[in-house]
Amino acid sequence: MNNWVNVVIKIGLSLAVLGISFYISKTIFKIVSAVSEKRGTPLKAPNTVRLILNIVFFLIAAMIILSLIFEDLVPIITGIGVSGIIVGFALQQPLENLASGLFLLVGRTIKEGDVVKVGDDVGIVEQVNINHTHIRTFDGKKVLIPNKIVWTNPIVHYWPGNIRRMEMTVALPYETDIGLALKLLQEVLDEEEMIVQTGVSNFVVFDGFKSSSIDFRLYFWFERKNYFDVQNAVAERIYSKLKEKGISIPFPQLDVHVKEFPEMTPRG
Repeated sequence: MNNWVNVVIKIGLSLAVLGISFYISKTIFKIVSAVSEKRGTPLKAPNTVRLILNIVFFLIAAMIILSLIFEDLVPIITGIGVSGIIVGFALQQPLENLASGLFLLVGRTIKEGDVVKVGDDVGIVEQVNINHTHIRTFDGKKVLIPNKIVWTNPIVHYWPGNIRRMEMTVALPYETDIGLALKLLQEVLDEEEMIVQTGVSNFVVFDGFKSSSIDFRLYFWFERKNYFDVQNAVAERIYSKLKEKGISIPFPQLDVHVKEFPEMTPRG
């Protein structure tokens, strides 16, 4: 009877230790988040930080529970040491992913919310987990990339800052004065409010004589949040500016030349 009572007590204490450990982990995360917000430096990877805290306190809780269940941990530790080699080989890949994930976090190589390319996958980093980095692609797919692959492969960061550059091509008819076209298109870039004007260079360049048009290339900077709005605004300004000057947008044209041949006199 006493044995059953001891078992029940140990189970109850174990569950209490687990509950307390996760409560402490949650509380510490809230404190860290609040302090970061107050200092004006919010956490770059909140999901990952929460995960790491949970793992740390789970391991602490596990050690406490083992000490409650087993009065003498020396044989257990010895057994773990003997079987560690076998387990090490079995867990080699997960451990490599875990170590790579820690390196990614400590080195701040990638952060939640970054737009990156790893291998052939491009998307937004959602979380750096124990074994995988979670990336959400622009078409809604969720890609789980092993941390070892992320750590050992080149990582391309798209738009690491708040602004990014866009390129836009404008085709004009051959009768258009090139100097006037450059001037009008540059005015569009200088007048548009959503285009960033300070600390960057927005410009227009001639892009070649094409089959049915003279092409110009516009390069301009804008805030990332205005990605779609700035395209519409610039296109509208270009159309209005060209229409005011009587310049139309060309359509594909094909000149067909018919060559006449002299009549052939039949032999005979």
